[in-house]
Amino acid sequence: MQNTFRQIALKLVVLFIGLVFPFFSAFASGDHKGGHKEEKKEMQEMQHHHSSSKEEFTLPPGTKEVKINLSGPFCHKHPEEITEGLMQLAGVVHVEAFSGRRYILVHYNGDKAKPDEMATIVNGLKGSGWRCKGILSSKRRTER
Repeated sequence: MQNTFRQIALKLVVLFIGLVFPFFSAFASGDHKGGHKEEKKEMQEMQHHHSSSKEEFTLPPGTKEVKINLSGPFCHKHPEEITEGLMQLAGVVHVEAFSGRRYILVHYNGDKAKPDEMATIVNGLKGSGWRCKGILSSKRRTER
C-alpha cells in the first residue's frame, strides 16, 4: 500500500513539474507568446505620438528651435497635452513631443515667443496623477 501511495505521489510531482516548469521557464526567458517583450514593443508603437513630422510641415524661415527637458511624474507620457499647451502661446510654430521621451523640441518665432515663457507653460501642465516641469536645455537652440 505504501509503494502505491509513493508511486502515485511521485507521478503527481512529475506531472506537476512537467506542467509548471515549461510555463515558468518560458516566462523567465521572455520567449512566451504575447509576452512582455512583444507587449512593450506594441506599447511603444502605440505611444509614439508626434504632433506632426518635419517632412509634412515646412518651418518658416528664421524659425528658432529650443529643447526643453521634461521631468515630473509621468510628464513624458502626455505629449498631446504638452503640445496643446505650448501651441496656445503666440509665436510657437511647431512642437515635437514624443511619448516616453524626456524632452520636447519647440519651433518658434523669436520675435513673438521666448523660451522662458515656454518653460513656464510646461511647468503649469498637470493632470490626474501627472505634472510637468520644463527645464530649458543649453543645447539645440538654433535658427532655421
